[in-house]
Amino acid sequence: MAAGGTGTFDNEEAVEWISGFGADGANAIEEAFEVINDLEPGDYIEADVASHALAAAELVAAARDGDVSHLPKDAVASLRENAAKINAAKLLSAGRKAVNRVLKQSELKEQWEDEPDGEDWEDGVRDLLERLKG
Repeated sequence: MAAGGTGTFDNEEAVEWISGFGADGANAIEEAFEVINDLEPGDYIEADVASHALAAAELVAAARDGDVSHLPKDAVASLRENAAKINAAKLLSAGRKAVNRVLKQSELKEQWEDEPDGEDWEDGVRDLLERLKG
């Protein structure tokens, strides 16, 4: 796995996605979830799509619980500007569904399965799911 760590934003795809978040706000989050949630149950979820959904879910969780410690520092201001819209958009359910799918069957999960820190990655994703409970 070519990542600097097990966190969501230790991944280039997630960092790239969040850098464009500020301009689109809640719409970007909704789109990241829809890409996964609109797939058929057995469809393959590519690593970049999974990374975008996890990044979007981190934003939803942070908007909900105020814990920005999981976010890159440069994303915090954009989150604060969009927090009301994110919470109003009712994205918790869509986020939980997308994150569950990433965790069950995705290229990103497969990449982590063979890594020594794979269990840490999975624990982090499960923690994210807990933060998304409404």
